[in-house]
Amino acid sequence: MKKFFFVILFIMLVLSFIAWRNNSPKLIISALLTDKGMRDGMLVYKINFFSIIPVGKALIRQESLEEYKGKKVYHLSAEAMSLKAFSKVFSAVANLDSYVDVKKKSPLFFRQAIFISGKEQAVKEITYDQDAGVMFMREERRHIPPFTQDPLSLIFNLRQMDFEKERGFEMNLNTNQKNYTIKGSVTPKEIWVNKKEYRIYVLNAQIFRKEKNPYHKSKVTVVFLKDKKNIPVLIRVFASGAAINAKLIEAR
Repeated sequence: MKKFFFVILFIMLVLSFIAWRNNSPKLIISALLTDKGMRDGMLVYKINFFSIIPVGKALIRQESLEEYKGKKVYHLSAEAMSLKAFSKVFSAVANLDSYVDVKKKSPLFFRQAIFISGKEQAVKEITYDQDAGVMFMREERRHIPPFTQDPLSLIFNLRQMDFEKERGFEMNLNTNQKNYTIKGSVTPKEIWVNKKEYRIYVLNAQIFRKEKNPYHKSKVTVVFLKDKKNIPVLIRVFASGAAINAKLIEAR
């Protein structure tokens, strides 16, 4: 009985240590620093279930300036995929693209393509008319509030914010049927990494439906490293009883 107890205790200690390492901004930043500091290009994340079990990888590419229907836009793109270790039983890839108006910083078009092994590819395309306050998905037309974002444009706008001046924020989000609000606050902190002081911002937010349905809420925590743009080094999401952790492992 004692042996069983010590085995369980040892396993719990190991899992706690893994979770701590995956949630430590100091360790994450330390592993990414180079002689020239932190690079800010393509961001590569390791995705962990409950901060312990690695399940996938995600890439957020650097934005590019392009034209979309005669307007100058930022083309944002990202990709997420399950780990190859699961390929024999499960394989999934998601590609996201967003075209964001340069002046207004709001999306004009969003595309999401998801491939899951054994199923047909699922594609969603959304056109936003921000001035008219509507979005179109296939032949459906839905009302949206001002400055409605998609997931990529939301991250893009948060990265541009001056958290020294803006300690609270509220944005609208919709890529589906219902309008959501993301509302939160930002706390600045100083940390020491390799004998050098760095400024980070801890963002804590809730995502909820506009009609405030109590059963559709999520909690999000993002740790940004202050740089020319805010670099998200750690993202934690808690929704429907599950916790997902994404930590930055490479900046190219």
